[in-house]
Amino acid sequence: MNTTLENKQDNNQIEQIEKKVKIQKPKKADFRMHAHVNPLNETLFPYPLNYNQVDWSLHYPKKFGKDPLKLYLNTLEYPITYDDQVNPDCSQSIVDFLDIGCGFGGLCFALSENYPDKYIFGMEIRGKVVNFVGEKIRALRDEGQAHNVSVIRTNTMRHLPQYIRKNSLEKIFICFPDPHFKKKNFRRRIVNPGLLSEYAYLLKPSGRIYCITDVEELHNWHVQHLEKHKMFKRIQDVEQDSAAKLIWNSTEEGQKVERNKGSKFIIVCEKV
Repeated sequence: MNTTLENKQDNNQIEQIEKKVKIQKPKKADFRMHAHVNPLNETLFPYPLNYNQVDWSLHYPKKFGKDPLKLYLNTLEYPITYDDQVNPDCSQSIVDFLDIGCGFGGLCFALSENYPDKYIFGMEIRGKVVNFVGEKIRALRDEGQAHNVSVIRTNTMRHLPQYIRKNSLEKIFICFPDPHFKKKNFRRRIVNPGLLSEYAYLLKPSGRIYCITDVEELHNWHVQHLEKHKMFKRIQDVEQDSAAKLIWNSTEEGQKVERNKGSKFIIVCEKV
């Protein structure tokens, strides 16, 4: 009897020690991979058939009273299964800000800190990079932070409307996207007439889209297509927009351009 009690006490002590162990933040060097992925290729990982199959309690667990340290990233290491058994209360999208091609999540974390009452969602096609962001989110949540930010592996060019509902987003961010310099690859650019219509469909009235790049030719492309699109009007006084200030240096690419003393070009447009 005494032996059993001693074993229980030992196990309790071990559990308490494990709970006190701080989750370490991941290192970028362990998550590097190829910078380029063809978004037009067939999707080889799971995706929902429609937004009713997205369980937002997996991405923002604290809001729904679930374990905040479990990760569901739609990667091999942290898989998601999409089915029709989602609680309707958990399938209503709560995302306010969407970061398309979020990379290592610099902007997502900056938005999380500066907009604590908003829910930020990063989408990225590279699995290793998503794992890095997810594991950093978990480490921050262990410290009581980052409960309003999440990330997922997906291909936004193919599956964005299967995650996000119409007229639900306040802001969309597209930061330093792949310029796809060759003319034959222009169709891979994340800003094009068809996708802009999709973004407008998902944005709330007066919702904003932010595009920044260090490639002037790509910036001219952004300007051309956004100014031409009937659902967007350009915002001239971007200096007054706090989110526009954050995209300048929050991302890894933005910081790299800054170190190299390169130029950055930004355009902000509002849905009309």
